[in-house]
Amino acid sequence: DCQPNENVEALRAFMLGKKIEARPVWKPMHKQPVYKDAPAYINGVSEAIFKIGMCLPAGPWVTDEDVYYIVECIKEAIVK
Repeated sequence: DCQPNENVEALRAFMLGKKIEARPVWKPMHKQPVYKDAPAYINGVSEAIFKIGMCLPAGPWVTDEDVYYIVECIKEAIVK
């Protein structure tokens, strides 16, 4: 079915170890039980994004230093 891939979960766990909360992208609406019978226009893009996407900290409270730290942690995870 539509699930994040193993790399997304590995990166999420790595980021959590660095005290950074990250989450998979929200499951596409047409894959959520409450909308299972609703009409949907599906082209595969939302499923593809869900499998490889990740939500990172964002908002007005995230400083430039925070962004730098997040980026450096992602780079570190990729090298591992």
